[in-house]
Amino acid sequence: MPRQIEQLPPDATSLARRVRALERALDELRASRRASHTTIAEGAIAVARPGSDTPAAVMSTDLGDGNAGFQTNSADGATYARLEAGELTFGARDIPQVVPTGIRARIDGGVLDIQSGMISEGAQAHILMASGDSPLAPGDGAPMISLMWDGAGSADMIVDVSGILLPRNMAWGTVSITPSAANTPTSMTVTGLTVRGSTFIAGVTPVTNAPGTAVTGVSVNNVSSTGLTVWLTRTNTTTTSVNWWVIGA
Repeated sequence: MPRQIEQLPPDATSLARRVRALERALDELRASRRASHTTIAEGAIAVARPGSDTPAAVMSTDLGDGNAGFQTNSADGATYARLEAGELTFGARDIPQVVPTGIRARIDGGVLDIQSGMISEGAQAHILMASGDSPLAPGDGAPMISLMWDGAGSADMIVDVSGILLPRNMAWGTVSITPSAANTPTSMTVTGLTVRGSTFIAGVTPVTNAPGTAVTGVSVNNVSSTGLTVWLTRTNTTTTSVNWWVIGA
């Protein structure tokens, strides 16, 4: 029976080769047995920020409200962004929000809902949307949409759209009417509208510098979601432009 000393490699170089081969085999075995994913049953994974007691980011099975998610914190710990349960919310640590400020996908059909927050004192948070280079200064021509609460004691919301507003429940335009005879009401029908709503109102005004003299009357009837009829009366047969508008409610 061979002695143990006789089972060793004959020299140090051979021994080193065998040890290295054994290490490679162990590495391959560990890699083959490594899990395809890692599950955290409880607790959290935190990324520390050097020199700060506030974690830069936390992934946890419970962020404090029963939901698992991911949260990043500002360097001073004052503000945070949180992704959990299909919602992206933003907030300030020391200002509890009754309704969170954030973005969520609604399950009742293809809707991306941007929510304004409501802090504990009852003041409405603002929603501001602007181009990336906008200083949010009025009159600078930058695209912007803002929603702002009207202040304490008021339930009104100010909606400021610094651009062209195209609501689906409104339509407007201009028609040119040539009276068929002097002092004879003449109409022009507007068609092809798609005004949203169930009830509709309209208004008309002539473009003239002789109201009540040459232009003696304008009116409107047959107002609907698809059109209206505009009437004009003049003391002569001069073609006149008449502005019109329709609002659905």
